[in-house]
Amino acid sequence: MNTKNLLLAAIVGGIVTEVLTNVPLLNLIGCVFCVSFWIGPLLAVWLYRRLEGQVTLNQGIGIGTSAGVIAGAIGLILSFFNMAGVGDLPEVMRSMPGVQEQDIQQIEMLFSGPMLIVFNLIGVAITIFFGFVGGLIGGAIFRQRLQQTRD
Repeated sequence: MNTKNLLLAAIVGGIVTEVLTNVPLLNLIGCVFCVSFWIGPLLAVWLYRRLEGQVTLNQGIGIGTSAGVIAGAIGLILSFFNMAGVGDLPEVMRSMPGVQEQDIQQIEMLFSGPMLIVFNLIGVAITIFFGFVGGLIGGAIFRQRLQQTRD
């Protein structure tokens, strides 16, 4: 496995995942089977195959999981600036019609301090899991199939 191409594919997949999950309107894609979380790792496997010429199922899983780890790390960093994760929830709620300020304050109290970190770490774990799933799907789709010989 070429480490340079693996890292490049995983970084691209992680960035695509974070863009699809955090950019307004694009994040609506995530409402359908969390597709924004596994499409980045799927893209990473495709990119690795384009760079290397072949990919196995195990490599696909590794690439997808690596993309999930990178996406999780980026999301965790962004969460400290309230740009991703649970930290962004109060701002999203403020833009929703009919939400009371009292409800927003309760959410802010619930997700503050240590609980904010715990919930964001859970989000990282979920992102890594979906990276695994995306890599599994990508590995199954893009792997090199063995040619059967005819007798």
